[in-house]
Amino acid sequence: MNVLCDVCGSEVADQAHLCSRCGWRLRWDLEDIPALMEELEVTLTGRARMSAGVLRRSSERRLPFHIAASDKAHTLKHVLVSWARLVSDERGVRLPADDLVSISRWLVKHVEWLRHHPAGGEVVAEVHDAVQAVRMVIDRPPDRLYAGPCDACGMPLYARPGDAEVSCRHCLTEDGERLFYDIAARRKWMLGEIENLLGSSSYVAMVATSVGVKVSSSTVRMWVKRRKLVPREYAPPLKPDGPPRPLYRVGDVVAVAMGVVVAA
Repeated sequence: MNVLCDVCGSEVADQAHLCSRCGWRLRWDLEDIPALMEELEVTLTGRARMSAGVLRRSSERRLPFHIAASDKAHTLKHVLVSWARLVSDERGVRLPADDLVSISRWLVKHVEWLRHHPAGGEVVAEVHDAVQAVRMVIDRPPDRLYAGPCDACGMPLYARPGDAEVSCRHCLTEDGERLFYDIAARRKWMLGEIENLLGSSSYVAMVATSVGVKVSSSTVRMWVKRRKLVPREYAPPLKPDGPPRPLYRVGDVVAVAMGVVVAA
């Protein structure tokens, strides 16, 4: 009997509740939290920031961002703490220090276990929604693209469009030099990890955008109407009398975004 991923509906080879790629999605969200917390502090304290090479002060939008950022950080911590307690209780391991960075790094170590847990799909959805909410209120420079985690320390890498390389802010070589990564190679690796993910129009748009191919769910639906994109599979209906749910492939969405014709 085939086992399907609770999140994207694709077949899971090792009988887990999540496929390996959705496990990676959870890992990437958790690994992004330390960097998000650094930027959140800027938003909360109103310190001056650099954006696209121009110095400006975040006080331009300080009050609404201060309130929203604090609220979203509180929600994120509540989500992480609840899942950390589940892991601690069921695995019999000690909880980490009571701060977002420590909890997120601790949960990364338990991603594989969570993949096999019946609540794995809930973890992916709740963590992603909470992390995405923080991303939206943080005044992060809009020209930064996620380039995957550092191979050495696991911290997220961000680059500007057009950059050929990206360096890790946290790691140094034995000679005291920064670690550099080829962005084209990193992007190719990330696309390879996610290209076979299946999901709804909003899900595949979110995944494609997370690796630098900006696509909205409405654009995906438009491509479907124009027959540029077709479902790869259908998931069971949400309601007993409802229609099957079409599932699209992330790789197809990326291909259409790049002008490649996808065979039906």
